[in-house]
Amino acid sequence: MKQKGIIVIGLGSILILCIAFTFESCQPNPQTEEPYFLNHADDVNYVGKEACKVCHTEHAATFSQTGMGQSFGHLTPAKSAAYGINSKAIYDAKTGMYYAAKWKADRLFIHEFKLKNADTTYHRKEEIKYVVGSGHHTNSHFWEENGYLYQAPLTFYTQKGIWDLPPGFETYNSRWDRRIELECMSCHNAMPKLTEHTRNHYMDLPKGIDCERCHGPGELHVKEKTAGHIVDTSIEADRTIVNPRRLPWKLQIDVCQRCHLQGNNVLKPGRSFTDFKPGMRLSDVFEIYMPSEQNGEFVMAGHAERFQMSECFKNSNANIDEYNPQLNFTCINCHNPHVSVRKTNIERFNATCNGCHRPNGKSKYLKCSIEPSKLKMAKNDCVSCHMPANNTKDIPHVTVHDHYITRPGKKIATQHKTDLLYCVNEKEGEQKAEALITWYEKFDNDTKYLDKAGTIIGSERAEVQIHYHYAHAQWSSIIERGSNLDINTMDVWTAYRIAKAFDRLGKLPKSIVFYKKAYDMLNLDDQFVSEYANALIRNTEFKKAKSILQRFSVENKKSTLIYYNWALLLANTNSLGPAGKMIGEALLLNPNHQASLALKKEIYGKLNNF
Repeated sequence: MKQKGIIVIGLGSILILCIAFTFESCQPNPQTEEPYFLNHADDVNYVGKEACKVCHTEHAATFSQTGMGQSFGHLTPAKSAAYGINSKAIYDAKTGMYYAAKWKADRLFIHEFKLKNADTTYHRKEEIKYVVGSGHHTNSHFWEENGYLYQAPLTFYTQKGIWDLPPGFETYNSRWDRRIELECMSCHNAMPKLTEHTRNHYMDLPKGIDCERCHGPGELHVKEKTAGHIVDTSIEADRTIVNPRRLPWKLQIDVCQRCHLQGNNVLKPGRSFTDFKPGMRLSDVFEIYMPSEQNGEFVMAGHAERFQMSECFKNSNANIDEYNPQLNFTCINCHNPHVSVRKTNIERFNATCNGCHRPNGKSKYLKCSIEPSKLKMAKNDCVSCHMPANNTKDIPHVTVHDHYITRPGKKIATQHKTDLLYCVNEKEGEQKAEALITWYEKFDNDTKYLDKAGTIIGSERAEVQIHYHYAHAQWSSIIERGSNLDINTMDVWTAYRIAKAFDRLGKLPKSIVFYKKAYDMLNLDDQFVSEYANALIRNTEFKKAKSILQRFSVENKKSTLIYYNWALLLANTNSLGPAGKMIGEALLLNPNHQASLALKKEIYGKLNNF
């Protein structure tokens, strides 16, 4: 049954009345398939913030000063919070490498080097092209090779004013090889355009989160306004653009938690991280999983999850599984997305709290229990006690306000006692098995996650079952499960896993068929180029291997994998001298690459015999 009502958004003591509409009106019409917001159509393009600021000058000016507006850009003195601050040598015991950040005028270089008895035995440096992060908490850094983007192995932590390894590198230091893929770029920036057949090469790279991340693609809206078609929004909605204030609360929360809900993001089949548009259900694109037991810890971008765990949130949106026309408490009650949080004063935040915690308010807690004198010393700041700043679980050297609103000292309950992980943005997550497998692969290699996945894997899609068997190295089971799949419609990772299964079982010619399928989909990615070329070399198909290695080496000259396979090809065709030079190039990029070190030993052993 349709529920109809007036959306009421409480901003402290101010009530903003929006339009009367039904929950279903924001969803596609089942007969016409036309979405309520017309900019959801596939043929409506993103136009960029410059087109928006022509009319929305004031909003554009203030938004440019927010953390979102400053999220990404070219390295410049103005953009970098670390400008002029060189680092000391930072040692990573896992790799035996030292790292240092050095400025040369307005250019920043990250150095990586090895020392032996105070002598430098290895050195590599890369120039930084882009800065990620507003500088409120951190600046991370991207380097670029012919349009391929990678994260550099140093981050500047602005709250402490220090350089250190980037988040996650303290556990696994990927050095220069951490690809910046769509999942990362589509949150830290406006909507990027990925080059076909790649994972980290972009045709178009905007400079910072823009208006369309919250309002959807703007092409239709700009065309309509330019043509003079103006809608009186005090009477009805302008359907050419999404105004998040007009959304039912669950869809409004989805706009924010698209990026402010960090966890294990599991795409729905056939979906991409660029598919979500404001006004859609986020769970139609991907599901986000987090541990059920968190022991009071929280992650940097966990604002949406923590907020929705709060009693304030649950009681204001009484039935959190259904549309509530009396929308009372979402992110925008406290945060104006167009204004920097640094310019939002305590009174604004307190007004939101006092909207309920007052005589005749919704809350049974009418006033603060702290002594008036202490409350005055705290400047009547509700947030400092009920949303205290603390260290984040995933980002070192950073403190941020915990968005779990609670009384000090209250223990946080486990979300779902029977599960290791729970889906934050959907009551019954459909991707649970995949979430458990990828959690094991990405975050915690405790086999309990695979064991739990094993209890539900029998009802999953063949692709998920293959992934499960791959995590267990059950090669025969992969081939058996994949035997009924059509290779023409297979996704890249399923093809790759089947290729590996045939390869590990010694069936190289069959594996090449699936390596080629994966290569065809990502033939400008060094991992898939190298895997296919390596299999061809081992199958003595040298001419074909040479062709694909030559093609990619024009694209990216800083791939250890490509140089390694070039050397392998040359060594197998008795070109030992050139093979020795090529393996040297691989080790100049990564002196710890074990396959290259082994091949170097083999090549020079043969050269010495000659």
